[in-house]
Amino acid sequence: MDSSRDALARERIFDELLSAMNSADPLESALSRVARMSRGAGLVINELGEVVRSVGSAPVHLIARWTQEEVLGPATPAGWAESTSGAIGRWKVHARTVRLRSRAHVIVVAVHADDEEAGTAGSERRSGTGEGRAGSGTGTTHPSAEVILDVLSKLLRAFEGFESFSMSNRREESSRVLRDLEAGVSPGREPALWRVLETFGFAAYEPIRALRLRIDASDSGHGKPTPNPGRGLVIKDSGHVSSMVERTALCTADFDIEGSLDDFGLIGVGVSGLFTALSQVPEMLQTADVALASAGESRFAFVDRMRPIEWAAARMSSRFDRRLVAAFLNPIIAKPESSTTLRTYVESGGNISEAAGRLHVHENTVRYRIGQIEKVLGARLTDPRTAAEIVLALQCLDSAEHA
Repeated sequence: MDSSRDALARERIFDELLSAMNSADPLESALSRVARMSRGAGLVINELGEVVRSVGSAPVHLIARWTQEEVLGPATPAGWAESTSGAIGRWKVHARTVRLRSRAHVIVVAVHADDEEAGTAGSERRSGTGEGRAGSGTGTTHPSAEVILDVLSKLLRAFEGFESFSMSNRREESSRVLRDLEAGVSPGREPALWRVLETFGFAAYEPIRALRLRIDASDSGHGKPTPNPGRGLVIKDSGHVSSMVERTALCTADFDIEGSLDDFGLIGVGVSGLFTALSQVPEMLQTADVALASAGESRFAFVDRMRPIEWAAARMSSRFDRRLVAAFLNPIIAKPESSTTLRTYVESGGNISEAAGRLHVHENTVRYRIGQIEKVLGARLTDPRTAAEIVLALQCLDSAEHA
């Protein structure tokens, strides 16, 4: 009889919690039902010991500290206790570890000792007399926190499995559509591909951008989360080396590139200008490659924010280009002081006085060094064409150092 009653209790709990999964916020709804059924509180605590969600009147900060000490003590989730119970004053706490959205969390049900004892006593009266059905006045009992927690954790694990399977399928579909677009598509195939992109939050024939990403794959970047396709983004791996992963992506015009991609161990991101024809994807990815070559400390390089000189320098990325630049620059920056003077003079906009101030030398010293450089060049730095060549060569050299 007891086993059949337990089975019925579990079935009622399962039905109650399963209905919560249809709400706009399934986790919040499930915790509310847990708190009501247990006459206590339900909490979700992340791997840092921070309370993510809390429903009920239990001492949240004390429970978080208890969870940190009793469950999260080991450094990694692999070492966490799967199931733990304890007491905080008159509160009984029961914890289980689960995965939510691919991250380890702890689900806690807390029940005041008076309510837990009342529930136990009611259960004993029920088993002895056959009376005291749940929710029926005198002799009323409520499901034990352990049973509620067991059902909830199993239900969440099942949903995590479904979500992981769904996400895996979306990643495969994301990679497939990007492979097709990278290969080049005819205008006649565009409507079908737009329909696929619409499932990822794109609007057909609305402006989009192409992206090339470099992500740190070394030990320092290991364990970083991976951007997921959806909500205006499709993405796929393009290649791997020992310390770096390259990815290709498309995003909508209003996708927050810097805000949404900043937490993924980025080395750099090249972002194309806006376009609407899917047949342009190969061309626009090439422009994103050029922008990526110029990405510096900011890590994000947008084609439509680049100055012509930056664009021209970034395009000079081959070994031949660099040899050409080196052959032009080396004779005029052979001495360290010549190189420093020339760079400072260019950065000062050709202002001798400003350059002298930055270099902490006399203006005549700057004039003498510039004169020596002009002798090697056989041209005056005030000549616009010569100045353009110098600026482009220096910019190209800087781009090569960042690549």
